[in-house]
Amino acid sequence: MRGLSGPGVLLEPQMAEHAAELFAVLGDPRVYRYLDTEPPADEASLRARLVRLEARRSTDGAEIWLNWIVRNPAGVLVGYVQATVASDHGADIGYVLGTEHWRQGYGRAAVATMLDELRTGYGVTRVRATIERDNDASRRLLERLGFAAGEAATGPSELQFVRSLP
Repeated sequence: MRGLSGPGVLLEPQMAEHAAELFAVLGDPRVYRYLDTEPPADEASLRARLVRLEARRSTDGAEIWLNWIVRNPAGVLVGYVQATVASDHGADIGYVLGTEHWRQGYGRAAVATMLDELRTGYGVTRVRATIERDNDASRRLLERLGFAAGEAATGPSELQFVRSLP
């Protein structure tokens, strides 16, 4: 896993050493309006989670876990992007940005940069993102990146978006 550079963003492989900076972003409860998780209880629990993710593989070895923190041109940590790559050349992606960084283009730039790396570095040909149906900002981001709405995901409030990577 390597660091990546995109238009107006830098992506660094996520490490436990990012826990303090990331906790400052993830501690805001507004970030979780459309997420099915809660904010980390404290920096130590976030650090423990990041240590587990540094394995870059699921415990059974079937999936590759890719997690990058996203920095803006000033070097400020604005959020993270992630992908779970399966052996069938498919990937599930996710992204979280701090509220003060919403609607500034960081999400789209970071996801686009990650998609390019998934295609060229990991041979991914199909990507899926699952969002809450009423998350308009996320829907617009995915549509601008060429994703198409698919079927309802695990529940009626979720929607899956899919995209093929050439």
